[in-house]
Amino acid sequence: MTGMTMDVDEVNGGAIFHLGGRVMFESDSVAFRQKLEQVLEQGKRWIVLDLSRVIAMSSTGLGILIAAHRALTDRGGCFRLAQLSEKVRSILETTRLDSVFEIFANVDSAIEANKLG
Repeated sequence: MTGMTMDVDEVNGGAIFHLGGRVMFESDSVAFRQKLEQVLEQGKRWIVLDLSRVIAMSSTGLGILIAAHRALTDRGGCFRLAQLSEKVRSILETTRLDSVFEIFANVDSAIEANKLG
């Protein structure tokens, strides 16, 4: 697997982005931003990123997370991360971004949190 994979499931007012592979390149960032804007234009109020299949992430990948967080919170929405791979968890802990993002053990618990608040 050379680049990022991305599948999106739209669910009750929100969307789940399933990312996989290597989240490292500017082309990954562009593809993600385009899909994010499309989802937000449809009026989605929350996003959950499933990162269980991510095997590598560069600063560009971290930029994707930060930009998505900002885009949602600026619009009064919710942005959550779920099912972090060990690689992603390590990167977020090293950069201390784990204190910035809401992180859930699995997608279902992140979705439930969106229903509650």
